[in-house]
Amino acid sequence: MEGELSRSKPRLRLLLAMLLSFWPELLFGQARAQPRQVNGVLGGSVLLSPALPPDARVREIEWSFSAGTGTTIQVAEFSPGRFERPDPGDRFKQRLEMFNETALRIGALELGDSGVYGARIKLHPALVEDQSFNLSVYESVPSPRTRSQVLASTVEWCNLTLQCQGSGKGAVNVTWKKGNTTRELGSDRHQLSSDGTVLRLALPPSAANATYVCTVSNPADQKVVVFDLQTICQGEGGQTSFSKSGYIVLTLILLTVSMGGAFWCWRLNSEKSADPAATPTVPAEESPSDPQYAEIVQRSPPEGNDQGLAHPENNPQQSPQEKAPITTIYDQVRRTSENTAEEVT
Repeated sequence: MEGELSRSKPRLRLLLAMLLSFWPELLFGQARAQPRQVNGVLGGSVLLSPALPPDARVREIEWSFSAGTGTTIQVAEFSPGRFERPDPGDRFKQRLEMFNETALRIGALELGDSGVYGARIKLHPALVEDQSFNLSVYESVPSPRTRSQVLASTVEWCNLTLQCQGSGKGAVNVTWKKGNTTRELGSDRHQLSSDGTVLRLALPPSAANATYVCTVSNPADQKVVVFDLQTICQGEGGQTSFSKSGYIVLTLILLTVSMGGAFWCWRLNSEKSADPAATPTVPAEESPSDPQYAEIVQRSPPEGNDQGLAHPENNPQQSPQEKAPITTIYDQVRRTSENTAEEVT
């Protein structure tokens, strides 16, 4: 009997400790709810809206702020048609507003605005409810640095890498998905680097017309980049190797241009040969039938008078008909014989 009592004492102590831990909640009738997480972007705004029943009638809401240093300050008081700031010179100054008579709006967020905001809600007739919000302010996500590079592109496959990397300060998360789906890229055609910033793909032509989406985000902001694989594999996003079909098309183009040039040259030569005016004229050589010979003068006797045999060009009385050129050598010999016979007689 004593052994059973000794064994039950630790159990009683444990049960008593549990009852004492829940005593404040049992005393006030409800357990303390965990703060709701709210994320904001530096320079932006957030809205802290308490959750209330549809038929609730609010008498007053007191808003407080704690930055985690143990000090809590009251920042605003709401009541129907009334908005008050107990200390307008606090860190929030003119950045607090009342929205729909129950929600607190904080504008032009600063990193120091991160902390816990409490709302003590007083309802008719005599109910009091406490709600809290844990606000975290993050810097906006800068546009990521992107790069696409084609490793090899053929008719059968397109091997490429896509890079999407966050920039600026603060930790960011990089995720990839195909098109509008949320399916993970875990097949053998997708290889993701350890830090998640580089995606390597090996795709057939049937899958090369898809788009891949890279999302760089933090808890409060995100930037999205879309990669069009069809554009990249065709050479606009990186260097690609020429496909077989490209070589065939290029060969046909060069062959057509060559044949056209040859036909044009042949037609031009044909037109030149058919046009007499275009044929260059070559000066005709002097005909052997019309030779020019020097005049032979024969003196007999040697010291005789040769005035009558003077060169025709030196005789001023010679008529133009006498200056006609001698056509044959036989005429010249005959005339010379006749002149000699006259001188002898």
